[in-house]
Amino acid sequence: MKKKLLFVLQYLHTGGAEKSLITLLESLDYRKYEVDLLLFDHSGALFTMIPPQVNVLPPLFPYYSMPLREAFPRMITEGRVSLAAGKLLGSFAGKLSKGKGVGARWEVYRRFLPKLKSRYDAAISYLDFFCNYYVAEKVHADKKIMYNHMDYAYSQTQGWPCPRLERKSFVTSDYIVTVADSARRSLESFFPEHSDKIRVIHNRVSNATVQRLSEEPVYNDGFQGTRVATVARLCDEKGVMLALEACSLIVSEGYPIRWYMIGTGGLQGELEERLKRLGLERHFILMGEKQNPYPYVKGADIYVQPSKTEAHCIAVEEAIALQRPIVVTDIPSFKQQITDGETGIVVPAHAQGLAEGITKLVRSKELRDKLTVQLSYEQNRYQDELNKFYELIEC
Repeated sequence: MKKKLLFVLQYLHTGGAEKSLITLLESLDYRKYEVDLLLFDHSGALFTMIPPQVNVLPPLFPYYSMPLREAFPRMITEGRVSLAAGKLLGSFAGKLSKGKGVGARWEVYRRFLPKLKSRYDAAISYLDFFCNYYVAEKVHADKKIMYNHMDYAYSQTQGWPCPRLERKSFVTSDYIVTVADSARRSLESFFPEHSDKIRVIHNRVSNATVQRLSEEPVYNDGFQGTRVATVARLCDEKGVMLALEACSLIVSEGYPIRWYMIGTGGLQGELEERLKRLGLERHFILMGEKQNPYPYVKGADIYVQPSKTEAHCIAVEEAIALQRPIVVTDIPSFKQQITDGETGIVVPAHAQGLAEGITKLVRSKELRDKLTVQLSYEQNRYQDELNKFYELIEC
């Protein structure tokens, strides 16, 4: 008899956790598992990439990621008064708290999000915070697995988490999965009582899929300078403002460059205003969200990940799969993914450091070629990670 699994995620935008889940769902043995997927809403460019064997449940909160000014009148018109009140109160509660006000918002959301009626052999919350809280409180399962995709210590400095709710959800869990050794150490420092539950399963990408989807040519403007690509949410922790400042420094030194920033997020408006003030419209190009970013990465001369914090970055793994010369910031997780001078360039996490790393590659085709060759030897990374997941389900 097949085991019944439930995966829970907020949505399927092009973030690392979302891509990682799609890879996992593509890899599962559906002869052994019956899989339900529960999303808070059905938004996101990756929604169409859900494997056909997966049963997608109705959304928990159809207007979850929709801006309040758009969602509120639609919910009222449709008679969803409780949802509208929850969205309004959740937004207000979040503004009263530092950062995203996760704890305050959950106290509102938990009152109207329904419990699932089905029982599962295993329920897997694939993202931090609300997904973990929901699985802990609202799902019946013989086994509960909570994922942690972040550096908890860094997130604490930003005011995102609610340790009281993390601890409450972790108590109900059988395993807590984090995606890097550095992220595990960070989590253990806050929740030592749960250290025996914590496992590391690295995020995976399908090299064959990434390479197949990268074949479409996308750069046809005749530009002869250096193309740089970054795939990231437009938020502070991804270092997108550092990228813009680094681009300004590179341009001021006379290097012809076009930096393609692929993704959306809360800093988009500020980025647009600042790049206009700097006169960088032709050099720093906001591409928005792309369901298939891989042709843009493959067609670039250099890939840059300017993050201030990461656990295990899927976008870097995708750049490795495409064998692009890579520049990353000097944070713990990138040291596990990139060997400085061998498979990429590791630079200080500030604009000057990024600019120097990029110009070092611009000036040296020999170094770019060396990195590409070295990356060709990195194509069988993390092959055992799927088995680690199976072990948690089966034990």
